[in-house]
Amino acid sequence: MAVNQADILNSLEANCAKLNHYDDKKEFFYDFLHAYGLPKNTITLLRKGDASRSVGLDGDVALNRKIYFKEVEKGADLEAALANLLLEDVITKNKIRFAVVTDFETLLAHDIDADDRLSTEIELLPKQYAFFLPLAGYEKAIMFSEHPADIRASEKMGRLFDQIKQINDLSKPEDIHALNVFLTRLLFCYYAEDTGLFKEGQFTSTIKSVTQEDGCDLSSFLTRLFYVLNRPDSANTRNVLPAHYTDFPYVNGSLFAAAEPVPEFNGAARKLLIDCGTLDWSEINPDIFGSMFQAVVDTEQRGNLGQHYTSVTNIMRVIQPLAFDGLYEDLEKARKSETKLQALLERISRVHFFDPCCGSFNFGIIAYKELRRFEMAVMDALNDLHDQNQMYFSSITLDQFYGIEIDDFAAEIAVLSLWIAEHQMNNAFKEKFGHAPASLPLGKAGNILCANSLRVDWREFCPKADANGKPYEVYLCGNPPFLGNAARSSEQLEDMDFVLSTFKSNRKVDYIATFFWKGAQYIQDGGALAFVSTNSICQGVQPSILWQPIFDLGIDIDFAYQSFSWTNNAKDKAAVHVVIIGLNSKPKQKTIYKEVDGVIQKSVVKNISPYLTDGSNLAVNAVSKPLCEISPMVFGSMANDGGNLLMTYDEKEVLVNKNPSAAKWVKQFMGASEFIKNNLRYCLWLVDATPEEIKSMPLVENRVQAVKDMRLASNRSTTRNLSSTPHLFGEIRQPKSCGYIAFPQTSSERREYIPIGFMDSNVIASSKLFIIPNGSFYEFGVLTSTIHKTWLAAVGGRMKSDYSYSSSVVYNTFPWAETTKPQRDHIEALAKEVLLTREDYVGRSLAELYDPDKMPDSLRAAHKALDLAVDKLYRDAPFRDNTERLEHLFGRYEKLIAKEKAGE
Repeated sequence: MAVNQADILNSLEANCAKLNHYDDKKEFFYDFLHAYGLPKNTITLLRKGDASRSVGLDGDVALNRKIYFKEVEKGADLEAALANLLLEDVITKNKIRFAVVTDFETLLAHDIDADDRLSTEIELLPKQYAFFLPLAGYEKAIMFSEHPADIRASEKMGRLFDQIKQINDLSKPEDIHALNVFLTRLLFCYYAEDTGLFKEGQFTSTIKSVTQEDGCDLSSFLTRLFYVLNRPDSANTRNVLPAHYTDFPYVNGSLFAAAEPVPEFNGAARKLLIDCGTLDWSEINPDIFGSMFQAVVDTEQRGNLGQHYTSVTNIMRVIQPLAFDGLYEDLEKARKSETKLQALLERISRVHFFDPCCGSFNFGIIAYKELRRFEMAVMDALNDLHDQNQMYFSSITLDQFYGIEIDDFAAEIAVLSLWIAEHQMNNAFKEKFGHAPASLPLGKAGNILCANSLRVDWREFCPKADANGKPYEVYLCGNPPFLGNAARSSEQLEDMDFVLSTFKSNRKVDYIATFFWKGAQYIQDGGALAFVSTNSICQGVQPSILWQPIFDLGIDIDFAYQSFSWTNNAKDKAAVHVVIIGLNSKPKQKTIYKEVDGVIQKSVVKNISPYLTDGSNLAVNAVSKPLCEISPMVFGSMANDGGNLLMTYDEKEVLVNKNPSAAKWVKQFMGASEFIKNNLRYCLWLVDATPEEIKSMPLVENRVQAVKDMRLASNRSTTRNLSSTPHLFGEIRQPKSCGYIAFPQTSSERREYIPIGFMDSNVIASSKLFIIPNGSFYEFGVLTSTIHKTWLAAVGGRMKSDYSYSSSVVYNTFPWAETTKPQRDHIEALAKEVLLTREDYVGRSLAELYDPDKMPDSLRAAHKALDLAVDKLYRDAPFRDNTERLEHLFGRYEKLIAKEKAGE
């Protein structure tokens, strides 16, 4: 279990407060480890010097693979002590992560894996707790950027933020906004002094030279400096100031325009500010820059900074088919025509990119860079025609890029990131063509709006045409929040009701559906969009709710990435399964991208279905009975008993021992977990019990009375008053005289096959099982096959990543094949072989038998034989893969729906 970071902070504060009261200062080290959640047994063994844990030399406290504490005398050179400690063989031999030296006034630590350093007064150690979070399992994301400066800068800025927050009152929203603006300005100054916008090191060296070490005058210095940076070089208000101000160039009137207060500093904060300036900020990537610094203001996010960064590769998966594939195709067609090439340059000057939920604008930054690169490629093509270099000037401006973001700091960082991207691309342009616009003063940094995007009129914010009615070429792109049912706030539910007001069951779709619908309306008369989404938006009931209204607008899915793992570089490799969906009102062609063994395969298709397969726009709708002639499937019985009619094995034994006559009324009770894992549960099944019989069993009577009390208190009712029949389950669907096929509501996606089976009528199925009373071996054979699982994976829902079955959406809509009796007999024989093979492994649960890493070869072979036979029911030629199976199933489903509508 993860350690609560607030608990770590509180524990460290308590430890530091009692530092002078320790009889042995080494106890501080043990309490430190306890604060980070290390097991008590480990700390006990460490105290005893147990060789399996303790690796310290000469009485030092050191834990194998974790941390080495070394106490030094007051006045000792801590830097030298740490350097010597890092050279000791004990550090490398025992794979020590943190080397720490302290005189209990100052603490110096080195994170060996992250190559990072901490220096702090011991009383301020709690404020630096994030440095040691890897001890508690919150690993730092060390390598998700190809430039180490990105990580180092964000971590140092995080500590500076913590220090500022400690000194200043940030209780009001306007205070937080002022701090966000300050951090943005600070980041620009660091970048400027390392990239030639300012003199080299000018910002940091001036602070060191003209402000006092205790930081008391730093706030006033920065206030005046920011004032100067907002004044043209010729302004009288600038020229009356000392040279250490006026030596700074005019930046412009937007970044430094607002008179926002600068926070107060102390000596420690001043030192951190100067330390930040020692990094090489020229290596910062603006596309990663924003995501990293969003985590600066949230200490709980810093340990996993990687989860906030969308990689360039994944961004390109969105914007390349959305816009750039088409642009480069047109470039190839225009290479021999100067007129066409010039037209391309004019065209891209009217291209707009719009991310309606932009965060720190990663998508916009990459789109800007790619558009500048494309422009340079067109200019190269013109030079090739002239066989000489012409003088060209970029016509692409930041004004072509739009973003809406609800978080204030992210919006501020988005603006700064755009300026940095522009500076970098101007430098690239200058290197290629010998000239570039002056970097200062800065121009307008795009169109970034801090607001709730779903309450903004997108057409008003990002117009589709200019004042003369000439249309722009607009591309919507991004990675809006997914948010399924459990994760939505009340405000977000209100957003959904507002945007999806014309939808039935609008809260059954994910939150991201609001962006697809609003975006579809935006591009209805021209334009295109592509969003990253969880794959659930193309599963279960969601396709029938969302996609048909979009198709009705005359919009098609023009490209799609089928489900793939969207990972990040956080320690836990947190990942979700996502799709990328592109929409267009006038698609030139339709393309499906699929990842196979790490390689992206591209297929041009006639149409892309709402399930992201080659098929029609038809979505599968839930129906109350099967489309084909097949046995009905129902839920198992629901107790509605507050747990009073249900029992564990031990509870059942106590009941039967004390009331032996109750044995005939006790039945095995089975839900999905019990069915798959062989767990034992029982229930009182009193369907035919008389009041006298119940009264003769005191323990049973007590349980029945508890059910009655519960139902009266909760006022639960169905078609009858349940409190009048407290001895009965609230909903009874158990077959009386026949067995049934049991199908779990949820099953792990890891399994190659959904484990289903036959149950006797004496085993009571819970509502966590679907049941097919009197189900046949033929039905069992088809339902346990790969082709049925493929249908489930496509149209069923998900519970986290597990498959979530539905009788109305999956079973009733499943397009069963038309068969002959010999075919059915063959399937039944193979189904029996699967069941017989299971019996060879007595005592092993279905969970064990269908674990993909442990599945017996004989069982897998029996299923493969069954798969081949079931596939052959649909067509003679084998299916190449599940995609082909699914396309065939959807084709049959369409025919069944058409037949039903025709009344046949």
